[in-house]
Amino acid sequence: MDNRKDKRFLERNTVFIKSTSEGHEPVYGIGINAHTHDLSLSGARICTPQYFPVGSVVRIVIELERTHQSIKVDGEIKWTRKSEENDDIFVSGVEFLHSISQTLLSLIKHLYAERNGGIPSVVSH
Repeated sequence: MDNRKDKRFLERNTVFIKSTSEGHEPVYGIGINAHTHDLSLSGARICTPQYFPVGSVVRIVIELERTHQSIKVDGEIKWTRKSEENDDIFVSGVEFLHSISQTLLSLIKHLYAERNGGIPSVVSH
């Protein structure tokens, strides 16, 4: 049984990832191109050529393909493994650390608007 907090949507979106230091400030000049495998209000599964250790915090910019919005959010790496399809790719589970309500609102609009009859009154299971 899946114990996820929020419904996952399978979709590929372009992602740019920056590592952060202990103080959650981005390390400037260092960034990785990646993409989402799935996305929810609380996190994403990210495919990337770089390994990110569990517990590290990353700053993520996600280009939401369907709604043409760009969101910036910090996230904590919850798990990382090698891709089963490509040994050069890592797959990581990222839990979003929402600090900006606009980011959450953009995700709700992107994931639920015009799908399944619109934005539901309850989005968690």
